[in-house]
Amino acid sequence: MKYVRTAIMMIPLLMMGCLEVETTSTVNEDGSITRSIQLKGSVESISNTNFNIPRHDIALWQITQDSLKDDRILYHAEAEFESVEALNQSFKLNTMDPGVQIIASLVRDEGFFFNRYYYRENIWADLPGPKLPLEPYLSQSELDALIMNEVEGNEGLLDSTESARLEHQWERYMEQLIYDDFVAELRKGGKSSGNLSTIDGMIKAHSDSLMQALKTTNFYDENRVWKTILDNYVDGAILDEVEQANAAGFTSFYKSWQFFEDVLMDDYSFSVELPGVVRNTTASDVRGNRMTWDPETIMLFFGGISLEAESSVIKPWSLVITGLILLLTLVVTLAGFVRQRNKKRAV
Repeated sequence: MKYVRTAIMMIPLLMMGCLEVETTSTVNEDGSITRSIQLKGSVESISNTNFNIPRHDIALWQITQDSLKDDRILYHAEAEFESVEALNQSFKLNTMDPGVQIIASLVRDEGFFFNRYYYRENIWADLPGPKLPLEPYLSQSELDALIMNEVEGNEGLLDSTESARLEHQWERYMEQLIYDDFVAELRKGGKSSGNLSTIDGMIKAHSDSLMQALKTTNFYDENRVWKTILDNYVDGAILDEVEQANAAGFTSFYKSWQFFEDVLMDDYSFSVELPGVVRNTTASDVRGNRMTWDPETIMLFFGGISLEAESSVIKPWSLVITGLILLLTLVVTLAGFVRQRNKKRAV
């Protein structure tokens, strides 16, 4: 999805490079799960990623790294988990804050003739900032249409006028969300340093200037362009006091919005493999028993992505029973045919 800050984001991305993330969860017939993760990117982008990769249970994983061209590397990690509960424990251990969250579920339904497998993997990320309602800017249906318009093959789903209108509303929403988040930290610093009335007065009089400053703030190096703007309205010593009084809050602000832009610019591909024959799935691509989702990354922040799949495996003895039934049917049929033929000869 296009975003007014794209030009600003391209500066650090040219230095770090975006990340290509591919994951595969392979469910085995006994309910164990093989999890593999593949990342392509610069050493820095891989080491700094907020995606769920091995960090605190590295001993469980087989990890390799190979060099690619253009100073990029291929990172691959694979591990076996005896159950979906063990897999979720790994997800929990390796979650970053902020970070991409993952939780999986697996139901095995053992029948007489078939075993059925129901697997789900929910993947999401929390949008930074306060819980600002989206509705005044975009309805849920408008957001869905804007996202679908960005999906490859759906270009032109919206006419240019409508697409431009929705993108403008989306940009306004994001600008307001960043602004409200920053103002909250600014007021915390003002309150802790005893300068709240000064800060509130400045915000009321110069909110437009502050919002414009935040549009050009580079979250990757904690650019203090906002201080340059506010120096025109508030004594620099007061601003220093405000920043020092809420240093952790300002750091969290930059870290959270850097995470948002990192995720937004990365490419994700998620796959699930189930035993037997695939019966139902929400995947966009199915090849044999492998299902793949290539979602628009912004969906991670608006409801998340749900990988859902169902398969069935026929039990060996059901094949034997089916074979015996067919054989018995054939024998009965042949016996009846022979008996009928013998009757005719007797006549």
